Amino acid sequence: MLLIARIARVQLLIAMAALLIIGAVTVADVFLKYVFSRPIAGAYDLVECLLPVVVFYGLPTMLLRRQSIIIDLIDHAVSPASVKVLRAVSDIVVLGLLAGIALAFLAPAQQAFDYGDRKIELGLPLWVVWGVVVVGICGAIVVAAANAVRGLFPNGSTTA
Repeated sequence: MLLIARIARVQLLIAMAALLIIGAVTVADVFLKYVFSRPIAGAYDLVECLLPVVVFYGLPTMLLRRQSIIIDLIDHAVSPASVKVLRAVSDIVVLGLLAGIALAFLAPAQQAFDYGDRKIELGLPLWVVWGVVVVGICGAIVVAAANAVRGLFPNGSTTA
């Protein structure tokens, strides 16, 4: 579990750096546009490329800490054991959804690579952006799998 926590931490640091860059570039772009009438070329593309980094690299830490938005209507009406079962089921559902999203990312990433698509202002190949996003969601899948295993085998035992 320590390795998974480290993976989530590294991805969180990457997400934080991306968010810092987004904020700095946006502030600098607006300042330069209105003070010197010289906006930063490629600022829009850079922000657009970094937004999925913030989302998909921040996701593992949120999943690991169980900080997702929940609606606990049933939690107060059922036993604690039932809550654990519901949590385990939700972990499995999250894992399945993330895996489905990752699979859905592969086709557009392959097309961007095959056609040589690039960002208009930066000239950055789109397959690079897709690659970074796929790596980010793979980290989220690893954490979701760890949560699912932890939910199915809460005592650390994987034997029946």
